[in-house]
Amino acid sequence: MASVDEKNEASIVEVLYYLSELAVKYAKEGLESDTKRLIKRIKEIGIASALTGLEMVVINALLLYSPVAKEACRRGMENAVVDIALAIGEIGKTAGGQKMAVPAKIAASCLGKMGNTAAFTRTRKETIAVIFALGEIGKSVTNQSLGDAANCTVTLLGETGKVAASQNFEDAALNAELLLQEIGTGAIEKNLKETADTSVRLLGDIGRTADRQGLERVLLQAAYSLETIKFDAQDRYLVSASIIAEVALMHFDDIGLEKLEEKLNNNLRRKRKFPDID
Repeated sequence: MASVDEKNEASIVEVLYYLSELAVKYAKEGLESDTKRLIKRIKEIGIASALTGLEMVVINALLLYSPVAKEACRRGMENAVVDIALAIGEIGKTAGGQKMAVPAKIAASCLGKMGNTAAFTRTRKETIAVIFALGEIGKSVTNQSLGDAANCTVTLLGETGKVAASQNFEDAALNAELLLQEIGTGAIEKNLKETADTSVRLLGDIGRTADRQGLERVLLQAAYSLETIKFDAQDRYLVSASIIAEVALMHFDDIGLEKLEEKLNNNLRRKRKFPDID
Protein backbone atom coordinates (compact mmCIF):
# COMPACT_ATOMS: atom_id res chain seq x y z
CA MET A 1 0.00 0.00 0.00
CA ALA A 2 2.96 2.32 0.64
CA SER A 3 4.09 1.66 -2.95
CA VAL A 4 0.59 2.52 -4.17
CA ASP A 5 0.74 5.84 -2.31
CA GLU A 6 4.13 6.51 -3.92
CA LYS A 7 2.83 5.33 -7.33
CA ASN A 8 5.77 2.94 -7.60
CA GLU A 9 4.28 0.66 -10.25
CA ALA A 10 7.26 -1.70 -10.55
CA SER A 11 7.27 -2.36 -6.83
CA ILE A 12 3.51 -2.95 -6.70
CA VAL A 13 3.57 -5.40 -9.62
CA GLU A 14 6.44 -7.28 -7.97
CA VAL A 15 4.36 -7.66 -4.80
CA LEU A 16 1.33 -8.78 -6.82
CA TYR A 17 3.33 -11.51 -8.56
CA TYR A 18 4.64 -12.70 -5.21
CA LEU A 19 1.14 -12.81 -3.70
CA SER A 20 -0.27 -14.64 -6.73
CA GLU A 21 2.50 -17.27 -6.67
CA LEU A 22 2.01 -17.74 -2.94
CA ALA A 23 -1.77 -18.10 -3.40
CA VAL A 24 -1.22 -20.79 -6.05
CA LYS A 25 1.15 -22.60 -3.66
CA TYR A 26 -1.42 -22.51 -0.84
CA ALA A 27 -4.17 -23.69 -3.20
CA LYS A 28 -2.02 -26.65 -4.30
CA GLU A 29 -1.53 -27.54 -0.64
CA GLY A 30 -5.29 -27.38 0.00
CA LEU A 31 -5.00 -24.38 2.35
CA GLU A 32 -8.22 -22.61 1.41
CA SER A 33 -8.32 -20.05 4.24
CA ASP A 34 -4.76 -18.91 3.44
CA THR A 35 -5.61 -18.78 -0.27
CA LYS A 36 -8.66 -16.64 0.46
CA ARG A 37 -6.57 -14.27 2.60
CA LEU A 38 -4.21 -13.63 -0.33
CA ILE A 39 -7.13 -13.21 -2.73
CA LYS A 40 -8.33 -10.42 -0.47
CA ARG A 41 -4.88 -8.77 -0.37
CA ILE A 42 -4.63 -8.74 -4.16
CA LYS A 43 -8.13 -7.22 -4.32
CA GLU A 44 -7.20 -4.46 -1.88
CA ILE A 45 -4.12 -3.56 -3.94
CA GLY A 46 -6.14 -3.64 -7.16
CA ILE A 47 -8.83 -1.34 -5.80
CA ALA A 48 -6.30 1.08 -4.28
CA SER A 49 -4.39 1.16 -7.57
CA ALA A 50 -7.59 1.92 -9.50
CA LEU A 51 -8.41 4.79 -7.18
CA THR A 52 -4.86 6.13 -7.63
CA GLY A 53 -5.06 5.90 -11.43
CA LEU A 54 -2.47 3.12 -11.87
CA GLU A 55 -4.16 1.39 -14.80
CA MET A 56 -1.39 -1.09 -15.67
CA VAL A 57 -1.20 -2.25 -12.05
CA VAL A 58 -4.95 -2.84 -12.04
CA ILE A 59 -4.67 -4.94 -15.19
CA ASN A 60 -1.88 -7.01 -13.62
CA ALA A 61 -3.93 -7.56 -10.46
CA LEU A 62 -6.86 -8.86 -12.53
CA LEU A 63 -4.80 -11.17 -14.74
CA LEU A 64 -2.87 -12.64 -11.80
CA TYR A 65 -6.09 -14.13 -10.42
CA SER A 66 -6.24 -16.60 -13.32
CA PRO A 67 -3.60 -19.10 -12.13
CA VAL A 68 -5.04 -18.96 -8.61
CA ALA A 69 -8.56 -19.62 -9.92
CA LYS A 70 -7.39 -22.58 -12.02
CA GLU A 71 -5.65 -24.22 -9.07
CA ALA A 72 -8.56 -23.51 -6.72
CA CYS A 73 -10.97 -25.09 -9.24
CA ARG A 74 -8.75 -28.13 -9.57
CA ARG A 75 -8.68 -28.54 -5.80
CA GLY A 76 -12.44 -28.07 -5.44
CA MET A 77 -12.11 -24.86 -3.41
CA GLU A 78 -15.50 -23.43 -4.32
CA ASN A 79 -15.43 -20.66 -1.71
CA ALA A 80 -12.03 -19.46 -2.90
CA VAL A 81 -13.26 -19.36 -6.50
CA VAL A 82 -16.33 -17.39 -5.40
CA ASP A 83 -14.04 -14.94 -3.59
CA ILE A 84 -11.98 -14.51 -6.77
CA ALA A 85 -15.11 -13.78 -8.83
CA LEU A 86 -16.32 -11.19 -6.34
CA ALA A 87 -12.84 -9.65 -6.06
CA ILE A 88 -12.57 -9.28 -9.84
CA GLY A 89 -16.02 -7.68 -9.80
CA GLU A 90 -15.02 -5.16 -7.13
CA ILE A 91 -11.80 -4.21 -8.92
CA GLY A 92 -13.64 -3.94 -12.24
CA LYS A 93 -16.40 -1.85 -10.68
CA THR A 94 -13.85 0.53 -9.14
CA ALA A 95 -11.94 0.77 -12.42
CA GLY A 96 -15.19 1.56 -14.23
CA GLY A 97 -15.99 4.25 -11.68
CA GLN A 98 -12.59 5.82 -12.46
CA LYS A 99 -13.41 5.70 -16.20
CA MET A 100 -10.79 3.00 -16.84
CA ALA A 101 -12.45 1.16 -19.72
CA VAL A 102 -9.68 -1.36 -20.44
CA PRO A 103 -9.39 -2.85 -16.93
CA ALA A 104 -13.18 -2.95 -16.66
CA LYS A 105 -13.40 -4.91 -19.93
CA ILE A 106 -10.63 -7.26 -18.81
CA ALA A 107 -12.44 -7.87 -15.52
CA ALA A 108 -15.68 -8.62 -17.40
CA SER A 109 -13.86 -10.96 -19.79
CA CYS A 110 -12.28 -12.89 -16.90
CA LEU A 111 -15.67 -13.24 -15.27
CA GLY A 112 -17.33 -14.32 -18.50
CA LYS A 113 -14.92 -17.25 -18.81
CA MET A 114 -15.49 -18.18 -15.17
CA GLY A 115 -19.26 -17.93 -15.55
CA ASN A 116 -19.49 -20.23 -18.55
CA THR A 117 -17.25 -22.80 -16.88
CA ALA A 118 -19.24 -22.61 -13.65
CA ALA A 119 -22.62 -22.92 -15.35
CA PHE A 120 -21.62 -25.76 -17.67
CA THR A 121 -20.08 -27.66 -14.74
CA ARG A 122 -23.24 -26.93 -12.71
CA THR A 123 -21.43 -24.96 -10.00
CA ARG A 124 -24.37 -22.88 -8.83
CA LYS A 125 -22.70 -20.75 -6.13
CA GLU A 126 -19.91 -19.63 -8.46
CA THR A 127 -22.39 -18.90 -11.28
CA ILE A 128 -24.39 -16.57 -9.02
CA ALA A 129 -21.19 -14.82 -7.84
CA VAL A 130 -20.09 -14.23 -11.44
CA ILE A 131 -23.50 -12.84 -12.43
CA PHE A 132 -23.50 -10.48 -9.44
CA ALA A 133 -19.93 -9.32 -10.20
CA LEU A 134 -20.69 -8.73 -13.89
CA GLY A 135 -23.77 -6.75 -12.90
CA GLU A 136 -21.72 -4.50 -10.62
CA ILE A 137 -19.22 -3.79 -13.39
CA GLY A 138 -22.02 -3.27 -15.90
CA LYS A 139 -23.76 -0.69 -13.73
CA SER A 140 -20.48 1.12 -13.06
CA VAL A 141 -19.36 1.43 -16.69
CA THR A 142 -22.87 2.32 -17.85
CA ASN A 143 -23.07 5.09 -15.26
CA GLN A 144 -19.78 6.46 -16.62
CA SER A 145 -21.04 6.17 -20.23
CA LEU A 146 -18.22 3.79 -21.20
CA GLY A 147 -20.09 2.32 -24.16
CA ASP A 148 -17.63 -0.37 -25.30
CA ALA A 149 -17.07 -1.66 -21.77
CA ALA A 150 -20.82 -1.61 -21.11
CA ASN A 151 -21.55 -3.57 -24.31
CA CYS A 152 -18.90 -6.16 -23.46
CA THR A 153 -20.12 -6.58 -19.90
CA VAL A 154 -23.81 -6.79 -20.80
CA THR A 155 -23.09 -9.41 -23.46
CA LEU A 156 -21.14 -11.59 -21.01
CA LEU A 157 -23.80 -11.14 -18.31
CA GLY A 158 -26.56 -12.15 -20.70
CA GLU A 159 -24.65 -15.16 -22.03
CA THR A 160 -23.98 -16.37 -18.49
CA GLY A 161 -27.66 -15.86 -17.67
CA LYS A 162 -28.65 -17.95 -20.69
CA VAL A 163 -26.35 -20.79 -19.69
CA ALA A 164 -27.68 -20.59 -16.12
CA ALA A 165 -31.23 -20.92 -17.45
CA SER A 166 -30.23 -23.86 -19.64
CA GLN A 167 -28.82 -25.58 -16.53
CA ASN A 168 -32.03 -24.86 -14.55
CA PHE A 169 -30.29 -22.44 -12.14
CA GLU A 170 -33.47 -20.46 -11.57
CA ASP A 171 -32.13 -17.98 -8.99
CA ALA A 172 -29.01 -17.28 -11.08
CA ALA A 173 -31.08 -16.65 -14.21
CA LEU A 174 -33.47 -14.38 -12.29
CA ASN A 175 -30.54 -12.34 -10.95
CA ALA A 176 -29.14 -11.99 -14.46
CA GLU A 177 -32.51 -10.71 -15.73
CA LEU A 178 -32.88 -8.15 -12.95
CA LEU A 179 -29.34 -6.87 -13.54
CA LEU A 180 -29.89 -6.67 -17.30
CA GLN A 181 -33.04 -4.66 -16.65
CA GLU A 182 -31.18 -2.26 -14.34
CA ILE A 183 -28.28 -1.84 -16.77
CA GLY A 184 -30.66 -1.54 -19.72
CA THR A 185 -32.67 1.26 -18.12
CA GLY A 186 -29.42 2.95 -17.09
CA ALA A 187 -28.16 2.69 -20.67
CA ILE A 188 -31.35 4.32 -21.94
CA GLU A 189 -30.86 7.20 -19.50
CA LYS A 190 -27.25 7.63 -20.69
CA ASN A 191 -28.30 7.26 -24.36
CA LEU A 192 -26.12 4.18 -24.83
CA LYS A 193 -28.24 2.73 -27.62
CA GLU A 194 -26.18 -0.38 -28.34
CA THR A 195 -26.03 -1.35 -24.67
CA ALA A 196 -29.78 -0.87 -24.32
CA ASP A 197 -30.44 -2.96 -27.45
CA THR A 198 -28.12 -5.72 -26.27
CA SER A 199 -29.75 -5.82 -22.83
CA VAL A 200 -33.18 -6.22 -24.38
CA ARG A 201 -32.05 -8.86 -26.87
CA LEU A 202 -30.43 -10.95 -24.16
CA LEU A 203 -33.45 -10.69 -21.89
CA GLY A 204 -35.47 -12.15 -24.72
CA ASP A 205 -32.91 -14.94 -25.15
CA ILE A 206 -32.99 -15.82 -21.45
CA GLY A 207 -36.78 -15.82 -21.53
CA ARG A 208 -36.89 -18.19 -24.50
CA THR A 209 -34.35 -20.49 -22.83
CA ALA A 210 -36.46 -20.42 -19.66
CA ASP A 211 -39.54 -21.34 -21.70
CA ARG A 212 -37.78 -24.39 -23.16
CA GLN A 213 -36.59 -25.44 -19.68
CA GLY A 214 -39.95 -24.88 -18.00
CA LEU A 215 -38.61 -22.13 -15.70
CA GLU A 216 -41.86 -20.24 -15.32
CA ARG A 217 -40.65 -17.57 -12.87
CA VAL A 218 -37.68 -16.77 -15.10
CA LEU A 219 -39.96 -16.52 -18.14
CA LEU A 220 -42.32 -14.18 -16.32
CA GLN A 221 -39.45 -11.99 -15.07
CA ALA A 222 -38.13 -11.70 -18.62
CA ALA A 223 -41.53 -10.35 -19.68
CA TYR A 224 -41.67 -7.87 -16.77
CA SER A 225 -38.14 -6.63 -17.50
CA LEU A 226 -38.86 -6.26 -21.21
CA GLU A 227 -42.01 -4.26 -20.48
CA THR A 228 -40.07 -1.95 -18.17
CA ILE A 229 -37.31 -1.31 -20.70
CA LYS A 230 -39.81 -0.93 -23.55
CA PHE A 231 -41.64 1.91 -21.80
CA ASP A 232 -38.38 3.59 -20.75
CA ALA A 233 -37.10 3.37 -24.33
CA GLN A 234 -40.32 4.87 -25.69
CA ASP A 235 -40.07 7.76 -23.23
CA ARG A 236 -36.49 8.45 -24.40
CA TYR A 237 -37.27 7.85 -28.09
CA LEU A 238 -34.85 4.91 -28.37
CA VAL A 239 -36.84 3.21 -31.11
CA SER A 240 -34.64 0.15 -31.67
CA ALA A 241 -34.69 -1.00 -28.02
CA SER A 242 -38.46 -0.52 -27.89
CA ILE A 243 -38.97 -2.56 -31.09
CA ILE A 244 -36.70 -5.40 -29.94
CA ALA A 245 -38.59 -5.56 -26.63
CA GLU A 246 -41.95 -5.53 -28.42
CA VAL A 247 -40.94 -8.40 -30.73
CA ALA A 248 -39.76 -10.48 -27.76
CA LEU A 249 -42.97 -9.77 -25.87
CA MET A 250 -45.06 -10.85 -28.86
CA HIS A 251 -43.39 -14.26 -28.64
CA PHE A 252 -44.11 -14.46 -24.92
CA ASP A 253 -47.73 -13.36 -25.38
CA ASP A 254 -48.37 -16.56 -27.35
CA ILE A 255 -47.48 -18.50 -24.21
CA GLY A 256 -50.25 -16.87 -22.16
CA LEU A 257 -48.44 -14.80 -19.55
CA GLU A 258 -51.58 -13.85 -17.63
CA LYS A 259 -52.43 -17.49 -17.00
CA LEU A 260 -48.82 -18.19 -16.06
CA GLU A 261 -48.82 -15.32 -13.55
CA GLU A 262 -52.08 -16.53 -12.04
CA LYS A 263 -50.72 -20.07 -11.76
CA LEU A 264 -47.53 -18.89 -10.02
CA ASN A 265 -49.51 -16.71 -7.59
CA ASN A 266 -51.79 -19.65 -6.74
CA ASN A 267 -48.79 -21.89 -6.14
CA LEU A 268 -47.25 -19.26 -3.87
CA ARG A 269 -50.45 -18.95 -1.85
CA ARG A 270 -50.64 -22.74 -1.42
CA LYS A 271 -47.06 -22.83 -0.12
CA ARG A 272 -47.72 -20.23 2.58
CA LYS A 273 -48.59 -21.58 6.01
CA PHE A 274 -50.53 -19.43 8.41
CA PRO A 275 -50.78 -20.18 12.13
CA ASP A 276 -54.18 -21.10 13.53
CA ILE A 277 -55.90 -18.15 15.23
CA ASP A 278 -58.08 -19.16 18.17
